[in-house]
Amino acid sequence: MKNAIMATLDHYCSTDELPRHDHCPEGADSWCEWRKAEAANKLADFQHSPRVIDEEVEKHIRPVYEELSNDDLLTRCLGGHTQNANESFNSTVWRMTPKYLHSGIKIVEIATYIAGGMFNEGYSAVLQTMQILDLKIGQQCMNFSRQADQERIARENRRNLLASKEARTAPRLENLDENQFYEESEEQMYGPGIAD
Repeated sequence: MKNAIMATLDHYCSTDELPRHDHCPEGADSWCEWRKAEAANKLADFQHSPRVIDEEVEKHIRPVYEELSNDDLLTRCLGGHTQNANESFNSTVWRMTPKYLHSGIKIVEIATYIAGGMFNEGYSAVLQTMQILDLKIGQQCMNFSRQADQERIARENRRNLLASKEARTAPRLENLDENQFYEESEEQMYGPGIAD
């Protein structure tokens, strides 16, 4: 995984003078054109397209790539528990700007910034945004923000308890086993051409 993360950056920073394809997958079926040419012994004829990521930009994003390929972060991804945070962020954005209503790019960008603030700092980020916009923030608004953040933290703490995780997954596994039993005993009940 670490190699795959770094391969994307190095691949797009490669030039004919400095090819950086060490992390790209090898072989003729690779997504990397340089590696394909290498497998076909045609590196002498290969020419890189113009550099996609400028050197100045690379200086700033390389630390982000290195942080994303950090062993601690990748270890947390092993269990496959990475999607909920993304789904939560997306649902927060689309709650503010529903997909069935047309919103321009500016509105979606603003909703994304607010959702990012809420996702990282809670409802206090909304209060800060309101303050920047010179909106009056009353005591009720402050109390709601604190209470919502406390409830969110408490809910996450409950979810993170191992016993709670086991309690949530047990009924799901039981239903899977039950459904599989019914499918095996009843065979196929519907499908294309079954009534022919």
